[in-house]
Amino acid sequence: MNKTFLEYVAEDIISKYGTDLSRIAVVFPNKRAALFLNEHLARLAGQPVWSPAYITISDLFRQHTDLKTADPIKLICDIHKSFTKCTGIDETLDHFYGWGQLLLADFDDIDKNMADADSIFCNLKDIHELDDISYLDNEQKEMLARFFANFSDDIDSELKKRFLSLWSHFGDIYHDYNRRLTEQGIGYEGAIYRKVASEETLHLKYDKYLFVGFNLIQKVERVLFSRLMKEGKAKFYWDFDEYYMPSPSQHLTTSPSQHLSGGALVSSAPRTSAPTNLNTSPSQHLNLSDFPNELDNTDRDIYANMRRPKRIRFISSPTENAQARFASNWLLENDRYKAGRKTAVVMCDESILLPIMHSLPPEADKVNITSGFPLAMTPVASLVMLLFDLYTLGLRKKGTAFNPHYLKKLMAHPYARHLQEVHLKGVHSKGVHLSQVHQGEVHQEGIHQKEEQQTIGDNSGCMGMAGMPYPPTSAALLHHIATLVKQVGIATKQDGDALTQESVFRMFTILNRLAALADSGDLLVDNTTLRRLVSQLVGAASIPFHGEPVVGVQIMGVLETRNIDFDNVLLLSCNEGNMPKGVNDSSFIPYSIRKAHGLTTIDNKVAIYSYYFHRLLQRAGDITIAYNNSTDNGHTGEMSRFMLQLLVESGQKIDHYSLTAKNQPTPLMPKPIEKDETALSKLEEMSRLSPSAINTYIRCKLAFYYQYIAHIKEPDSDPETIDNRMFGNIFHRAAYLIYKDITNHSPVIEKAHIQAYLSNRKLLASVVDRAFEEEECKTNNGLQIINREVIIEYITKLLKIDQQLCPFSILAMEEEAKVYTQLSFTIPSGGALKGGALVSSAPTKQYNLTIGGIIDRLDAVTDKQTGKRRIRVVDYKTGNKPSSAIKSIEEVFDPKNIASKHSNYFLQAILYSLIVSRSKEWNAANDPVSPALLFIKQAATNDYDPTLCIDKHPISDVTVYEEEFLTKLKETVADMYSPDAAFTPTDDRKKCELCPYRMLCGL
Repeated sequence: MNKTFLEYVAEDIISKYGTDLSRIAVVFPNKRAALFLNEHLARLAGQPVWSPAYITISDLFRQHTDLKTADPIKLICDIHKSFTKCTGIDETLDHFYGWGQLLLADFDDIDKNMADADSIFCNLKDIHELDDISYLDNEQKEMLARFFANFSDDIDSELKKRFLSLWSHFGDIYHDYNRRLTEQGIGYEGAIYRKVASEETLHLKYDKYLFVGFNLIQKVERVLFSRLMKEGKAKFYWDFDEYYMPSPSQHLTTSPSQHLSGGALVSSAPRTSAPTNLNTSPSQHLNLSDFPNELDNTDRDIYANMRRPKRIRFISSPTENAQARFASNWLLENDRYKAGRKTAVVMCDESILLPIMHSLPPEADKVNITSGFPLAMTPVASLVMLLFDLYTLGLRKKGTAFNPHYLKKLMAHPYARHLQEVHLKGVHSKGVHLSQVHQGEVHQEGIHQKEEQQTIGDNSGCMGMAGMPYPPTSAALLHHIATLVKQVGIATKQDGDALTQESVFRMFTILNRLAALADSGDLLVDNTTLRRLVSQLVGAASIPFHGEPVVGVQIMGVLETRNIDFDNVLLLSCNEGNMPKGVNDSSFIPYSIRKAHGLTTIDNKVAIYSYYFHRLLQRAGDITIAYNNSTDNGHTGEMSRFMLQLLVESGQKIDHYSLTAKNQPTPLMPKPIEKDETALSKLEEMSRLSPSAINTYIRCKLAFYYQYIAHIKEPDSDPETIDNRMFGNIFHRAAYLIYKDITNHSPVIEKAHIQAYLSNRKLLASVVDRAFEEEECKTNNGLQIINREVIIEYITKLLKIDQQLCPFSILAMEEEAKVYTQLSFTIPSGGALKGGALVSSAPTKQYNLTIGGIIDRLDAVTDKQTGKRRIRVVDYKTGNKPSSAIKSIEEVFDPKNIASKHSNYFLQAILYSLIVSRSKEWNAANDPVSPALLFIKQAATNDYDPTLCIDKHPISDVTVYEEEFLTKLKETVADMYSPDAAFTPTDDRKKCELCPYRMLCGL
């Protein structure tokens, strides 16, 4: 590259205006280019220079109006007020917010293109209102005709009626909204621009305005440019390349929509319409013709660089991180980092900034990062989101308790230790101090059971409610969280970490902005919407890096590259969707109407990114473009359309490479854990054993070790989602509430009792809702509502099955049905079990364990075959029935049968049945006891019998299998306690797929 575009501009400015540039303003699309131009001016002048003023186009408009640009959220709040006033629709701000953003974007576009809102939002039913469209060209008229064909009188639908009803109010909303903002002395960007462009007189501060490097020019800008040019105050410098500029023949033979490209935005071809026609679309604005270029358009050194020989490489990468790591190698290759500011790493997806920063080679000691550090990636951002979750989703018992799931997540945050300490009490009256959690002093039972909610102390200003109402209002919540963030800022001040201090300050500012809007009554939203707004604002905020901008390798986003040229360019994440950047046409104004009235369309947005892409490459000699070829995690694996254009049209030789990892991952195989003294002592301490623990041991001995010996907890499930366990809990609770209500009034359950629920769906629904509430799961989203309906359906099925048994009695349910017994077994104290039998010569050790658990339902029915009373141990199952049958007791203890035959369900049901059969409390009359598994999904037939079967024979009396079952049970438990039997992993890798401990095994 001989010279950059800005060097040519600097030379021209010096030659025409000398070194006294104090009365000149240089206007850029963005601020970044001003630093480079200023450096070029100082170097080329060779003497002291009175620097010109550098302003952006936004600054230029704002300098000539008293209106202030309003806060984005304030703008949505006000547009909501105008919407409810003009339509009479009492829509909450929570539901309206997304609509408001679309409507504001539409109003902004209307004003920036100085379109007539009344013409756009006219009554579509009255086609005669569109008779006067003489100002439109033939293509625009045809576009409107196609659209309005859908609104003829013979086409009628409910959707059409609703659209017309809403559409007819948009004009009124537009005018009322602008009046409302003007009265407050504020406005949105488009309204401010339009007001300035419509002013008859402007008090201009400078003698000359030099507009440098613009591309898409909207009508407000064109009006301002035209006025300044007529007064002799405006000059223009255009940056383009003849490679992507449309030729005159294209203008004469094709419509603008057919040749819309980056070059069409700055086209120099002859006009096909009158020069003063400002109602044409942006693609038709022939900028070079209307606003002549100060540089020579025919100078091939400036405007014919794209077809010059270049080294271009396309690199496919399996991940984004691989591209970030490649950036380090690329900078070192051919010493590109030594070129300093002539080398640029450009991110099409700025989320890879962090991995790029961590991958920079130490040799590149001078780097300028223009995009700033994302606030969303700082610890204070995650802290604020956790606090929102705690004070909204995590509040229980009318604000007197926290859900442990959210509390633990907050306490695990590194900044939690900076918050003012608060004492939390569990139901066991054990004080849990915040610092204790970080020091590992809280025992496992302290904060994890659902019934052990952590009560909130009265410590004002701490993590407690601090005087907030329940549920907390938006204003109270914002002020409280802002106070906590301030507290973090004070506590971290001594650390001297500038990034931490700046991120805390930015977050505190955002929260205070929202709190001020909430205090004024503008922001009236629920806390779910409030959290979304905070997340949106945080996502858009960044922390600028301080340094010398024009020195060192440049790391920047695509928008920062405007007007700046580089010799070496590495373009990362250049995938379709990133380049062009996720353009969409979400709008209340249909495409046809936007096109006809000269508003910005998706075509214009694509053209802008086409210009950015080609302009970045046009003067570079060394170009590397990387893209992600993976189709995982929402990636399409498709290179940008602009890359394909280069392949087809550029005529350049393009080399293709792929990034691959040099080191292949070594698969880790789980290893058995021998029973040392610690493991044996833990086993000795276990005085109780549940069927779940036994089943875990049978399934995988290593998983048993992690859960019951090492006490490694499974990750908590998200309480706002319903997994299989939570679904089952809610179903069980609903069934319990129904039968508890019936048994409180009658010891025997009759058909009429059940019919009272079956015939009253509202009553059933209320019971299910109560179960949701008691399980602390809210039905506040679509998935929960679906789950609620499914549970209601399952409860209905259960009641219909039970109705066929009537009359019957329920002996106990859930917590009332705790059954335990003593299990005695012997193991060799110095040797292993062999084949399940003891070694006769080895010394033995006697063990006595309490074994048992909680039964879902213990009932008494009349056996249809014998007519006698039979007790059933019923276990509700909301999953699928086993695909094949259990044929023997031995199969119950075979781990291979857990998945296909649900042998673990059999073990639990048979064990509970044996305990009940020998219990004087539950079976004093020695009635026969049967285990039953009630699979709700498959319980549709009238003759459905949930009684367990062994080899297709129903277990009408479980004592028939007692001796064989207890023998296998003792062998299993004896192996569990045997010192020579290691905790070995399962051989079935399918079981590992859903195991919570699979990561510990390296799987």
